[in-house]
Amino acid sequence: MAVISLLFLAVMYVVHHPLLVSDRMDLATLARSRQLEKRMSEEMRRLEMEFEARRRAAEQKQKAENFWRGDPAGDRPEPGKDDPAWPLREGGQAGPLAWLLGNLWHAGLLCLFLLFELLRQGMQREPAFDSSSDEDGEVRIVSLAAGGWLAGLPSQGALEAFYEQHVRDGVRDLPCTCEFVESFVDDLIEACRVLSRREVHPQLEDCLGVGAAFEKWGTLPDTQEFEILVPLAPPQGSVFVLEMRGPERGRRCGSVLLESECACRREKLLGDVLCLVHRDGARAAAACGRPGQAALCTGSRLDVGKTVQWFRDMVGHAWALVAHKYDFRLSFPPSSTCCQLRLDYRSGRFLLVSLVLGVQREDTLVYLVSQAPDQAPLHSVDWPESFAACEHLFLKLVGRFAPENTCHLKCLQILLSLRHLRAGAPGPRPVLTSYHFKTALLHLLLRLPLADWQHGMLAQRLRDVLWFLGRGLQQRSLPHFLIGNSFLPLTIPIPRTLRNAEPVNLFQHLVLNPVAHSQAVEEFQQLLTQVKSLPCAPPAETH
Repeated sequence: MAVISLLFLAVMYVVHHPLLVSDRMDLATLARSRQLEKRMSEEMRRLEMEFEARRRAAEQKQKAENFWRGDPAGDRPEPGKDDPAWPLREGGQAGPLAWLLGNLWHAGLLCLFLLFELLRQGMQREPAFDSSSDEDGEVRIVSLAAGGWLAGLPSQGALEAFYEQHVRDGVRDLPCTCEFVESFVDDLIEACRVLSRREVHPQLEDCLGVGAAFEKWGTLPDTQEFEILVPLAPPQGSVFVLEMRGPERGRRCGSVLLESECACRREKLLGDVLCLVHRDGARAAAACGRPGQAALCTGSRLDVGKTVQWFRDMVGHAWALVAHKYDFRLSFPPSSTCCQLRLDYRSGRFLLVSLVLGVQREDTLVYLVSQAPDQAPLHSVDWPESFAACEHLFLKLVGRFAPENTCHLKCLQILLSLRHLRAGAPGPRPVLTSYHFKTALLHLLLRLPLADWQHGMLAQRLRDVLWFLGRGLQQRSLPHFLIGNSFLPLTIPIPRTLRNAEPVNLFQHLVLNPVAHSQAVEEFQQLLTQVKSLPCAPPAETH
């Protein structure tokens, strides 16, 4: 048994040895290690219970056999067998004490292995930042204790005062504006459906507001910009078939094939016949060859530019039907990736609305969209993958089950408002985006109890968001919130392949580009300086 235990420990050491190559563990590796440790503990308990049950069953069987053979000694307890006070059996055979010592040997070896793993993880100190750089452009890293980059963060009162002065008034009317924008777009979509009722074109489904404004964490610049997802359904007699591909320019994307719908199931009710699709083999070519649909395809794939242009023309005709209801002027700024709307009021105020077309992946909230307007365009048949609807649902569930008046949205609004105060400064395009801050917040919402986000814990949670993002910059690793996240609840509908996939690093470009990493660290240091410059910021302990 000792040899088996040693072999077991050797195998486990070989399995875990690759972790020693890196001087730190990312969240996904740590989560898998904890899950493995939990499964090992449960398996040990199960084996011990099974061994004890089999031992008792064997003893009872032996007693029964002795009884039916008429052996009177079968009912008497044997020294070293049934007497718990007897230390060892006679004749050198192992008794309970020897069995206990043997199990202690195995348990001790396992405990030593687990202790070694815990000590090895504990010795990995989290580094902190120093904005200075070496001659070769690499960012210099110092220890967290020496840097103290989280010391001196503002108090609860200072954060609340900043929120009241710079955030609250700017977003006070944002919920009402979002409701109006959704209602206006609903009117346009309904008019589009009336106009396309007799045409063989993709069908428009109910729209969904996504992004900062509709998720209630928007700041002052977001009070004029709104993004709405408009799902597309295939034309009657056709189906969408999605072909997913690897990341293109850092984004996951796919193609949307327009194919003829198989009618075998319906025709089998009339007899043993095959539909035209299977009999003639005309699938995608037949679908895109139909009048009205060929104008939207490049080959057999749905073209982004052509589909957006068709949608823009339809919205323009629909506006003529509903313009009498509204007191503003509607214009269409040029865009090849979405339908841009500009609403100009007589008072001088204006709103920008981006209508992004999307094709749903299976029965999930993951969409292939017509490329966001602020991103570089891809190939005309590439539809980037969007998780905006999933993230919107997650924040909506958090707002439903969290305590009243939580501070999670305030944390994001304060940080982004501080960044926007420096937006006018000249310089290169920022590396850190609002989506990076949002991703850090989503991870913490999933890992911390919702009760820890109460109103009075704003300062602690703001510290956690900064620590999470700062550590990610140090490690150049920020995992995607949805792809490969083992903590993600099953109530968020995403494809199973994405749930079980390897985590995606949103900071992968920082690994490949040291200059971008240096710029991101500098931006983070500037944000820390802004946060610490708020009044009433007493010294804080290092995280």
